Amino acid sequence: MRICVYLFLFGGKMYDVLWGAVFAFACLNILGLVAKQFEPGRNRMSLGEMLAITAAVISVVMLGWELLFFFHVLPIRLEPR
Repeated sequence: MRICVYLFLFGGKMYDVLWGAVFAFACLNILGLVAKQFEPGRNRMSLGEMLAITAAVISVVMLGWELLFFFHVLPIRLEPR
């Protein structure tokens, strides 16, 4: 019950914290992948590693998209002639 009340009162801030956590875990996972590349006899990536890279790329793209709106680059408003 307390969690529902907290999410209701601080929903926007909680959303930012969750995005930060997802991005942080994805970055840590990518750093782990880089460290694993130095293991001898390793030549392919596993499905989990590919999913981690995909999640990190998607989160970076979404962060960039959000920043474009934050700095008023998007939406592009065209004036009628």
